[in-house]
Amino acid sequence: MNIATVIGIVFGIAILGFATYLSTDSAGVFINFPGMAIVLGGTLASTFICFPLKEVMRVFSTFLIALKREELPTDHYIEEIVAIAREASSRGKIHLETTLPGIENEFLQNAIQMLVDGYSREEIKEILETRIEQTYQQELSSAGIYRTMAKLAPAYGIIGTLIGLIGMMQSMSVGLGNLGAHMAVALTTTLYGILLSNLIFLPIAIKVEKRIEERVILMCVIRDGTLFIKDKTPAAIVLDKLKAYLPPRRWASIDRSEATGDEEA
Repeated sequence: MNIATVIGIVFGIAILGFATYLSTDSAGVFINFPGMAIVLGGTLASTFICFPLKEVMRVFSTFLIALKREELPTDHYIEEIVAIAREASSRGKIHLETTLPGIENEFLQNAIQMLVDGYSREEIKEILETRIEQTYQQELSSAGIYRTMAKLAPAYGIIGTLIGLIGMMQSMSVGLGNLGAHMAVALTTTLYGILLSNLIFLPIAIKVEKRIEERVILMCVIRDGTLFIKDKTPAAIVLDKLKAYLPPRRWASIDRSEATGDEEA
């Protein structure tokens, strides 16, 4: 679980709630269920109009996936690719078929399967790059939906405020005693729209975009590693080249000595 995201959401809600409690004698004035219904309902309605139903439903699962881990274990996959490179060097590519059932990553499994099936280097590169591009475009659309919701929520907040003001103006014909209360309720709808946009939707979009970047880097690592194996590159060189995709702070997590020791043997 990505604890930073959970802390951010909980802390944001807590500090806003505490500040709200201190700023007014009646915190209940900030509770406006019709206004919340206008903002959420309107934002979802416009989102469904803008995007296909399947894409809208998929964005929620995309966010849950982004919450699972702080960083993708790219270093783990580098070690796995290096181990496969050693296997190919010592026993030949034909024996790589025995390693396929133990590979969890579907993209890596498909790449190794193409090596086993005897695809040419150009064919492997073209197929993998096409899959990377398609994955990037598909996942990027999920972040785009969240960014659209971030733009829509404040607009519906204003719409809700206008609806409240219209009702307030109508009640003025009866008397001005409740004018302040009606005005406060009307403005809470704008507050809801701004909060949802900046505390929920926009941060989620940025989170998903970061996750997409990490996933694309991982797929590029797998692509290059597969091509290195196809070119019969020594495992130690494969390791050094693939480490370039990682920040230096994560290099220590990769056991270089094991790779070089097996290569010298």
